[in-house]
Amino acid sequence: MKLRDLAKYKNIVIQCHDVPDADAVASGFALQSYFKSRKTDAALIYGGSAKISKPNLVMMTEELSIKIDWANEIPADTDLLVTVDCQRGGGNVFHFDLPKTAQTAVFDHHRSEIPESENVVIRPYLTSCSTLIWDMLSNENYKPDDRTATALFYGLFTDSNGFSELRHLLDRDLAEISSNAGLIKKLKNAAITMEELDIIGHTLGKREVINNNIGVFSADPCDANLLGFTSDIAQQVAHLDCCIVCCEQPHGLKLSVRSSAREIMASEIAAFVCKESGNGGGNIEKAGGFMNFTKIKECSGGQNPYGYLVSKVREYSDNYDLIYADNNDMDFASMKIYQKLPFPTGFAVSAEIFPEGSKITVRTLEGDIDAVTGNNIYLMIGIQGEVYPIFREKFEASYNISDLPYAEKTEYTPAILNRLTGERKVILPFAKTCVPKESKLVRAKALEKDAKLFTHWDTEKYFTGSAGDYIVANEGSYPDCYIVRGDIFLKTYKPI
Repeated sequence: MKLRDLAKYKNIVIQCHDVPDADAVASGFALQSYFKSRKTDAALIYGGSAKISKPNLVMMTEELSIKIDWANEIPADTDLLVTVDCQRGGGNVFHFDLPKTAQTAVFDHHRSEIPESENVVIRPYLTSCSTLIWDMLSNENYKPDDRTATALFYGLFTDSNGFSELRHLLDRDLAEISSNAGLIKKLKNAAITMEELDIIGHTLGKREVINNNIGVFSADPCDANLLGFTSDIAQQVAHLDCCIVCCEQPHGLKLSVRSSAREIMASEIAAFVCKESGNGGGNIEKAGGFMNFTKIKECSGGQNPYGYLVSKVREYSDNYDLIYADNNDMDFASMKIYQKLPFPTGFAVSAEIFPEGSKITVRTLEGDIDAVTGNNIYLMIGIQGEVYPIFREKFEASYNISDLPYAEKTEYTPAILNRLTGERKVILPFAKTCVPKESKLVRAKALEKDAKLFTHWDTEKYFTGSAGDYIVANEGSYPDCYIVRGDIFLKTYKPI
């Protein structure tokens, strides 16, 4: 479905969930702005038992001139009801009676609670509904004005604990758009009430410490920003390498994660504990997640949610082998030899994208890699969009450059960021085609246990490999090892 398909309706009502948060308000406001540009009227409303009262939300609606009404009914001439950041029929969504001829549409980023249909767009892998709406606006070539862009930026900011829990590449892209920085600063500093201050104090007294270095804290129901603020405080406790603060919401546990040890990536532990019951993600030091109550019950055999979370953290703590690329005891010499198949692949010279010596972040499906551009540093592009740096000497020893243009389509278009200027460039316009030489040999074996690998490119970040993925090292260069996803390895290498 495209937004232009909905613009044909004349009387649209956009509904946020009860007691809406910044993400819901921003999503609804952005849709309202788009429909207005198409000469279509759209009212923005919410229902439920209470009006918006949080100081930052009141300020947001006033400063951005967002007209949102608290309602208990909708106009009789409504021909389309759109729910944002929620799904009609959900427990936190007031049920408005609709005219018989009215149609419905849904835009949400939470787990699906309703059947799929033509007008339902649900993307639970995104951190915010603002990201979803921003992406759909981009697909319409609609450029939001400053007010709308600031609203979407702040919607993502609040749902991601200040951009610390960005789960998808689209989230990261939205986090980089231009916005009203002064207003964002004011909104950030108007988020906590005295009642919430009491919640923080109570939370810090309810904890469990796992393996002497991971703290798990239970909070009374509160919003995501308060969880993030609390976990920031908890992370300052000596000897705690990682802290997880959780609170109950209507449908599950909301998590905020902090880490200060390179061996525990916050995004990775969030994804691990939420894998079976919800979703989680973020970045190295800050992350978050959500665990659905129904899924927890199915996975745990009836265990209480907090107890289940603690058990998953214990499992995580014992789950991984640690591998350091330049200092490990892996016996690569005894592993099988594989040859890379001659499939065309892509590469780009990093210094052709940004000037030599630029500090960059390579944005990939597996995570971000920090590097410095140079004429001797190439960026390889894998068959599913995975990107990794390689020195020119190793590239020339392993690949032949082809005259064929590079035109592969991947799940996500790889991009790199200039860490100094913030400029973002996609790699594909700079990409060329190469083919592995027959002499491209590696030693490899399947991982028997999940692993964390620190490469020599970035010693403070690790890549996570699952059992069944492959630990790989170029023949004759064992310290420079890496992990290849199992399905990709089997497609691109053959045993010798």
